[in-house]
Amino acid sequence: MNRKEMIQEKFDELRKQAEALMAKKKVVSPAVDIHDPLELIHELQTFQIELELQNEELQRSQQELMEFKMRYTELYDFTPVGYVCLDIKGVILNANLTLANMLSEERSSLIDQALSGYVHFEDQDIYYRHLTDLAGSKKRQICELRMNRSDGTILDVQLESTVFSYQSWRPEQYRTVIIDIAERKQMEKEREALRLKLHQSHKMESIRTIAGGIAHDFNNILFIINGNVELAVEETRDWHPAYPKLEKIRTATVRAAEIVKLLLGFSQTSDGEQTPMDLVCVIKDALILLRASIPTSIDIHTKFPDRAVMILSDKIQIGQILMNLCTNASQAMEKTGGLLEIRVETRVLPKGAVDGCPAGNYAEITVKDNGPGIDPGILDRIFDPYFTTREVGKGSGLGLAAVYTIVKNHKGTITVQNRPEGGALFTMLFPMVEQKPETTIKSMYESLHGTERILFIDDEENITQMALESLKLFDYRVEAMSDPEDALAVFTLNPGYFDVVITDMTMPKMTGARLAEKLINIRPDIPIVLCTGYSSLIDEKKARQLGIAAYMMKPVPMSEIAKTIRKLMDQKNKGAK
Repeated sequence: MNRKEMIQEKFDELRKQAEALMAKKKVVSPAVDIHDPLELIHELQTFQIELELQNEELQRSQQELMEFKMRYTELYDFTPVGYVCLDIKGVILNANLTLANMLSEERSSLIDQALSGYVHFEDQDIYYRHLTDLAGSKKRQICELRMNRSDGTILDVQLESTVFSYQSWRPEQYRTVIIDIAERKQMEKEREALRLKLHQSHKMESIRTIAGGIAHDFNNILFIINGNVELAVEETRDWHPAYPKLEKIRTATVRAAEIVKLLLGFSQTSDGEQTPMDLVCVIKDALILLRASIPTSIDIHTKFPDRAVMILSDKIQIGQILMNLCTNASQAMEKTGGLLEIRVETRVLPKGAVDGCPAGNYAEITVKDNGPGIDPGILDRIFDPYFTTREVGKGSGLGLAAVYTIVKNHKGTITVQNRPEGGALFTMLFPMVEQKPETTIKSMYESLHGTERILFIDDEENITQMALESLKLFDYRVEAMSDPEDALAVFTLNPGYFDVVITDMTMPKMTGARLAEKLINIRPDIPIVLCTGYSSLIDEKKARQLGIAAYMMKPVPMSEIAKTIRKLMDQKNKGAK
């Protein structure tokens, strides 16, 4: 049925309704000739009713049309995505209010403007390729790009475009949906940040495992070197020509041991516990590692106060701050060389002197270099996570963000600025505390000798041989063994024979901790010293919980082991009285 027939049918229906209404009014058509005036009146009345019905129908249709238009306007203008009609040249023919709001523009100002004028200049190629693909394929095209708002801010959007054709004689139009994807982009960044953080965590775990294994073997080697040097020094005395050289070897082993200790410390995850400590001592420790990792073409100058500078600090995290800042500075100067200066000073801040710092005493750390400085355009972004200007493989952008977080966790502040004479200057403030560092008063003379019987166990025969010779110099009677099961068997035969047991931790067949448990089960009062190069399975706290009397890290001087033996024996003898 065509439209003309539908209209005719509608009028016939209205005619029938009009006649039915006339019948209800009991207006009877008189049986007279058509030219009868009464018949004409009847016809006119029927036509009048029909017109009234038509008017009602038109009003109802108009109301429906109005409601439909309102629904369409709401759907078109207030949909949560931007919608725009473009001609084939990309000129805006129509746009909804959502798009106008997204671009911070009046809708009227968008009409007859090229949509490309709102596309970020770096993404123009993406937009034109989008239009080209759309015109060529006539299929839906999707792309992501950035658009400029009138207030200068940038909007991340996704474009979904289709080709719309009227009749063949009318030109094509492009219908484009523009979706704000800023929230999605943020979620992607956060997800990527979590992925990188997890990757970093796994990498650090691998580093810790490798560092632990290397430290164990390296410390055992240093223990052998240091012990034999001590034996050689004892035999040569200071009159021998080799004595100064042996002293240098001993000094070098002590320094190497300290570097390994610091490396292990900085590779561990920190629980963030802050305790009072001398900031200067922490920085001096970090500088030992720092000097080894920075090229010699870069000089390091330091300036520290003579007295202790006490803050509530986590030693590992403060070390991380210094390592990150100084590594960044050295990389900026690696091609030309330069000067890196680290200072620690104290300041008294009045109220309101520095944002975020209440009035009080503060420790101030400054790290400055004479490199090229920082681009002023990115100066306010360098503490953002994953922001980096380095090439791929030369940094993740985590360093300065981690520095900022650590400083804030210490209730401090950090600022950065370019120096007029060249280079960058980082300034950090940390609240000081009144507590003084603990000092240990050593007696002028400590007797390290004794006649007690020592059971010494280590799977390295070079270590057992060195320990046997060294402890004999202190008059101790020593049984040195390299198999923990054999040592347990010997102890079991006569538990009361030995006065002290000294054992390594990492050994085949049985760990030192397990051996200690078995020995304590046999004889609860036996003093046990656990001496290890490194183990992730135990530390001093866990050793104490197992009933182990002392915990020592290799390469400990044999004189320290002798001192520990003497201390344990003196405590035992004092308790027996």
